[in-house]
Amino acid sequence: MPRYLAAQQFGRTMRLSLWAWILWSLPIYLLLEVGAFLIIRECLRKTASELIGPFLAFAVPWAIFAPLVWWLRKWEEQGATPKRLARGWGLSMALFSIAVMVALFYSGMELRLMDQMDAAISFVAMVPLSTPICYFVVYSRALTVISSRTSSKLGGPQLK
Repeated sequence: MPRYLAAQQFGRTMRLSLWAWILWSLPIYLLLEVGAFLIIRECLRKTASELIGPFLAFAVPWAIFAPLVWWLRKWEEQGATPKRLARGWGLSMALFSIAVMVALFYSGMELRLMDQMDAAISFVAMVPLSTPICYFVVYSRALTVISSRTSSKLGGPQLK
């Protein structure tokens, strides 16, 4: 029982401070990412100096997304409308997907896994096609979840 209360209090404390939340979550993300890059290093026979650029490129999307999540959660606590929150979640995920695509194509070119021209053409094709899909999927899902949560707080019927 004390662990649950401590975790609940710790979670509440972490929401109050953006920097504490980032400093708590970023090392976990980077540790998980290190495992993938150790596997890549062994498979591709690359040195650590060759992998530092792609490693940092994949760290940037989380550094962008973590403050957005914190901001959206604060917005939710302040009572923003479900549509506004869903738009925020959709835009955040669209921005996150673009940052991941940039990291992916940069890493592919840096590690010489793809040609620069092929990477540029693929990137230009992927961004306009995948970003709206990511936005609308997350928007519709977030709107359902947030509306259900708001409805349950007000005592109305819950959506499934």
